[in-house]
Amino acid sequence: MGTGRTLLLAVDGLADGEGERVLPTGATRLRIRPGGPSEPAPALVGLLTGASVAQTGVATQDPFRPDRPGSRSTWYARSLRVPTLFAQARRAGLVTAALQWPATAGAEIDLCLPLVEDLGHYRNRWEMAELTSSPRMAAEHLAPRRAAGVQLSQVPPDELVAEIAVDVLAAGPVDLLAARLTGLGAVRRAEGLDSLQAARSLVDTSEALEQIVAAFSPGAGDRLLLVPGRPLLPTALLVHPNAALAAAGLVDTDGPRLTGFRALVWPDGPRGVLHVRREEGCALRERALTALAALAAHSRLQLRGVEDGVGATAETDVIAVLEGTPGTLFGLSATHRPLVEGSDPYYAGPRAVTDPSAPATALAQGPGLPAAPAEGSWADLGVSLARAVGVELPGATASGLRPVATAQPV
Repeated sequence: MGTGRTLLLAVDGLADGEGERVLPTGATRLRIRPGGPSEPAPALVGLLTGASVAQTGVATQDPFRPDRPGSRSTWYARSLRVPTLFAQARRAGLVTAALQWPATAGAEIDLCLPLVEDLGHYRNRWEMAELTSSPRMAAEHLAPRRAAGVQLSQVPPDELVAEIAVDVLAAGPVDLLAARLTGLGAVRRAEGLDSLQAARSLVDTSEALEQIVAAFSPGAGDRLLLVPGRPLLPTALLVHPNAALAAAGLVDTDGPRLTGFRALVWPDGPRGVLHVRREEGCALRERALTALAALAAHSRLQLRGVEDGVGATAETDVIAVLEGTPGTLFGLSATHRPLVEGSDPYYAGPRAVTDPSAPATALAQGPGLPAAPAEGSWADLGVSLARAVGVELPGATASGLRPVATAQPV
């Protein structure tokens, strides 16, 4: 069993070099290779399970729910198909905490604050927060705030995460704490990388990180890992592939509303995942591929077949993925123009999108973590972290990070 505590920090939208000033000197740079998930939820679930998106149960940022677009069931642990680091650490007798981490609501985590956004299933924000958090989190950290009159809708999520992380670390021993900050990524995606709002959000995020690290106060036997997402870059092209499927008679609409489908592309940031209803035969699948191939031929897209059904549901098979050049963003609409340049006045989507072709750089320090530059996938990083903590991930499909000098070409 590993000794010492572990602090895992994930920050969406953090650019290379922006997190280094909040970590102690001497942190090792770990390279997350291009490929695999580019959006935060599937990447962070891969990290905590050591498994690929074909195995975790969280294949895309937003789960495939065409009847409820915007549904975010990736907050719930019931989505998972494999054990997580939280479960294995707790089974080994360690005290665990998870703040704003995907797929944790309902998990067996001592101090869990998922910050679920699912008001359609709860009467108000306080009920939603208390019923989706762990009993200990609700009793020790949420109930006092509710009694004091705190309005959750008025508190930025990252501010609440930092505040509760500091309180958790001060209240008693925590062996593994994972905290995620989302504000910077949300602002940079919505407002642009160089906007005034993004500059202010970077200051707020840096302050939150500094507060958490200071409260953790890492010693020689403790581990500290800071994980950004894939780099963001300006959106250059918005693609609505379902418009091509609708023209081929595979998607039904009522005005702008989606009413039915036989084949549908589900957006996942810079990728689009082609679902086909499981009962449909080869002829319809070929029609869907042909329609998307024609779209890809007239734009900067690549249509790639999928053999293992990544992201498939009980009703659908995944047979292909659409990918674009850096700066491409996919949308769900079947009634918008199929292709819209980012500079077109018609364009009204997010101003930044992740770059799946770019590596990400994590920073690590502490016993068991690589002391020299290493690289691998999100899942490899998860396997290496689990070993440093002193547990194994039984559902892992990765083997761990490898030193850069001996890493095999991808």
